[in-house]
Amino acid sequence: MSYQTEIIKTNNDDQAVEKAAKLLKKGELVAIPTETVYGLAADALNPEAVQKIFKAKGRPQDNPLIVHIGAQKDLEKLISEIVSKRAQKLIDNYWPGPLTLIFKKSSLVPAETSAGLDTVAVRMPSHPLTLALLQKSGLVLAAPSANTSGYPSPTTAEHVYADLKNKIPLILDGGNCEVGVESTVIDLSQKEAVVLRPGGISREELAEFLGEELRLNNSLDNDQAGVISPGMKYRHYAPQKNLYIFETAKKDLLFKRAEEKKIALIISRQTELGQQEEKLKIIRAYDRENPAELARKLFALLRELDNDPEVEEIYIEELAQEGLGETLMNRIYKAAAAKDEAQPGGGDNS
Repeated sequence: MSYQTEIIKTNNDDQAVEKAAKLLKKGELVAIPTETVYGLAADALNPEAVQKIFKAKGRPQDNPLIVHIGAQKDLEKLISEIVSKRAQKLIDNYWPGPLTLIFKKSSLVPAETSAGLDTVAVRMPSHPLTLALLQKSGLVLAAPSANTSGYPSPTTAEHVYADLKNKIPLILDGGNCEVGVESTVIDLSQKEAVVLRPGGISREELAEFLGEELRLNNSLDNDQAGVISPGMKYRHYAPQKNLYIFETAKKDLLFKRAEEKKIALIISRQTELGQQEEKLKIIRAYDRENPAELARKLFALLRELDNDPEVEEIYIEELAQEGLGETLMNRIYKAAAAKDEAQPGGGDNS
């Protein structure tokens, strides 16, 4: 089915929220703003509506969806366990916000939403427009990123329109996303809490808050029958042009490559390249001490450079894997072409 996709720019307009709520209750899809990235929302308890998400995005059916709720009481009907003290501590401190928790699911959650697993991923977004929609509709919403599966996540309504025009009826434009990368996902369905996807809240912060070590398990090449979190199994976030990870020590190789290809390079404002900078399109996108600045810009930059006819290859400086740097490198590794010693400016992929 083809739609005349409408974009409604609004902060918290009652009519826009009402229109979106009516569409969702009829089993339609609506793109919604969140603090992380734009989501493609459907009634999470309506299997037919959820199937439309997979079709619109071209998303693999075995990739589970995160369920978004508007109040803590909504969690009770989605899970089959008592919320632990540890989970409640996280909820009280980080909801609404960019934190997703995985629990054992209740029978209300359809297999289409959970990818046939016995767990469900849940979060409460903080964007006021989406919170108003959740509360107005009375629904819980399955909402992966509102983009073509595998492409850079959308952080503006325009990004959503570029990928999903004529595939969905409505996009709620709530402005640029404040965080710019997806939520952190923690599995609480087992005794040991495990971070399955680093995100808008760093693993270090969460570990310090809980007073326990948090292991990271975010394998891209996970051969388990069921992958319980989005972002664990498939290539994500990738521009159509090749993206490579740049190591400053190998800048001479990059300058040589620039004699053959039109190259864009995303680096910090503190990175020094020397005399040959004019060979490259350089984007000094962030301060090294403030990776959150890059988080807000990363996906938009990848989309912009992907559409730039003066760019053939994209390079991005490697970040220290600490704090939000771990989150950013998770996204960059999954978006990048394979790192190869033979690739100018690249390193190994061990």
